[in-house]
Amino acid sequence: MSPNTVSSASRHWWQQPFANVQTNLQEIDATMDVEQALDVIEAHGANSWLLNTGGIASQYPSKLPCQTPNPYLADRPSGDLTGDAVAAAHKRNIRLICRMDFSKVSSRIAAEHPEWLFVSPTGKPQIYNTLYSVCPCGEYYQERTLDVVDEILSLYPVDGFFMNWFGFSETDYSRIYHGVCHCENCQRKFAEFSGGKELPNGKADPTYPEWLRFSTGVVRALSAKISGHVEARRPDAAMILSRGSNMLYHEANNAFGRELWPHATSEFVSAHVTGLPEIPILVNCAGFVDMPYRMAAEQPELFAQYLIQAAARGANPSTYIMGPPGRIPYKNFAIAGEVTRFYRDHRDMYAQLKPGSTIAVVSQDRVRSADPGYEDTIKEFRGIYKMLNEKHLPFDVISLDLIAKMHSEGNLARYALVIVPDVGSIGRDGAAALDAFVRKGGNVVLTGGSGIGADGGAELATGPAMMRFGGPLKGQELWATYVTPTPQTNMGEFAYEAPIIPVYGNYTRLVWKKGIDKRGMVLPQAPFGPPEKAYGNIGSGEPGAASSKRGGTVLQMPWSVGHTYHEFGTTEVRDYFLNEIADLTGEMLKVELPEQCEVIVSRDNAGLVIHVINQTGYRRKSFGPHIPLQGGRISVKDASGTAEALVSNMQLKTSSKNGVLAIDLPAIDLFEVIRVSMAA
Repeated sequence: MSPNTVSSASRHWWQQPFANVQTNLQEIDATMDVEQALDVIEAHGANSWLLNTGGIASQYPSKLPCQTPNPYLADRPSGDLTGDAVAAAHKRNIRLICRMDFSKVSSRIAAEHPEWLFVSPTGKPQIYNTLYSVCPCGEYYQERTLDVVDEILSLYPVDGFFMNWFGFSETDYSRIYHGVCHCENCQRKFAEFSGGKELPNGKADPTYPEWLRFSTGVVRALSAKISGHVEARRPDAAMILSRGSNMLYHEANNAFGRELWPHATSEFVSAHVTGLPEIPILVNCAGFVDMPYRMAAEQPELFAQYLIQAAARGANPSTYIMGPPGRIPYKNFAIAGEVTRFYRDHRDMYAQLKPGSTIAVVSQDRVRSADPGYEDTIKEFRGIYKMLNEKHLPFDVISLDLIAKMHSEGNLARYALVIVPDVGSIGRDGAAALDAFVRKGGNVVLTGGSGIGADGGAELATGPAMMRFGGPLKGQELWATYVTPTPQTNMGEFAYEAPIIPVYGNYTRLVWKKGIDKRGMVLPQAPFGPPEKAYGNIGSGEPGAASSKRGGTVLQMPWSVGHTYHEFGTTEVRDYFLNEIADLTGEMLKVELPEQCEVIVSRDNAGLVIHVINQTGYRRKSFGPHIPLQGGRISVKDASGTAEALVSNMQLKTSSKNGVLAIDLPAIDLFEVIRVSMAA
């Protein structure tokens, strides 16, 4: 059987690892040579092809009045790009996935069905490049999409569907904000959802967070509806979209005007693999720098990060280019092929991959993105992410809204430590799950306002805090405030002992339970200018952290230590945090590599799979060429066995002493995968 063989024995082909190429076509590509495209896709190491099929422009002779056939199909001998592509792909055992885009319709359709359209708060439609945006609450999304799916399924043996731009188009391609849809359907349905409230106009309105929860629910329900429809019509065809579908979708990309977060793919995939292991993920990696610059290739080393992180965390990698292969010269396509072919050649291993870390970091629920303080929460998360990553403490990401689910399924128990970075309320179910986790010996770290409910009460019964008093201190209220873990015996003389850790972001004032362990102290704000007057930081008696033990330990830091590190980047902040949690991590690895490496630990049936990703090319706004690394070592506790480097294709030198397996690493170029076979 060839690497690309399509198994007819498997009902759900998408539950096995696969690699994809998306050729996002323009109308002018209707005459493309499908055999030439498949030559490239096959050589790339992919065994599925994501191809434009319907929606904005149908790439087949659609008979539906709600579709607009590509006018350039008239220049194609068959008049049917979709049919030609499906037939040619299946001859090579390559699956064909239909890319659909129902977000917009032509002016003709808009004139015939104004009730389908997005309506701005001012009553205007949203028009972009002659196309009209439509609303997910309307008939086009809710019903006519099913007609289109049915037509395609009746004509072609396609293997799945992906829905692009599937949601409410508050912002257009030019990043112009149009506001919340005010069509009659949205007005009625939001009123039903909210108990009679009026729609917000935009993000500044007080009801916008509620709108965000409403719109998220609409999209998830519609995704489940279409998925169920496809399942009923053709059980062997996948639906790729969001929760409620057969497969989750993530687009890995950079963009000008926003902070580069080089761990975005790793974060997203990990949060869903840990909480939703039953739903596979496709990570579609954009080959261009941003949508307004679709012909400018992303830096190859950054592009490779997307694919490697996707594979390492348990997702299916996809390379995304504009047009047929070769028409636009993407410099990064070659390196993408190297990663994709490695994935293809080790598909059996990736089929077994499961999260293998002892630490979990909780990511904020994105449904809360309109809530006050959300951006501060993201900075707290990223600061803690960077601290752990730099010191090579492997961790998984878990989603706040999936904590209870993970506990009920027994998947929370695999961790020694769960870190909850300033998320605010955890919710009743999440708090109950963490309490049960602690009582069975697990450890929890809370930072900032984590675990404090809307009423100000502490949500974790096992935690050291009783309640919040007053509002949190923020911004300039905290300037010149510090935390120190060291007894300061000479504060009266304004002389101090290191370390002195800055407090930035926010500080939650708490009432502590009796009998807890208070650690360090807060040095409250004192004048910071002019320098002649910049003194007076005297200990407050408030701890920098406090802990309680109820089986396991709950450590609560009532200030945003991650946000502080994200802002300042000083190693004293990082080292303070890591020292405070050192006894709670269940650390299984010691990694001797530069900080500029990402280490991801997974398990397969034989033992450990350790991905080492070289990130020495990381810059603040971009990636550049990386520096090959020499002389690294990984030590695994409570282990014995053998180790091999899969990229270098070699057995590695190991030694064992006192139950620790030391592995000498080869030179690491872009990435390496260490497979450790654990002795029984």
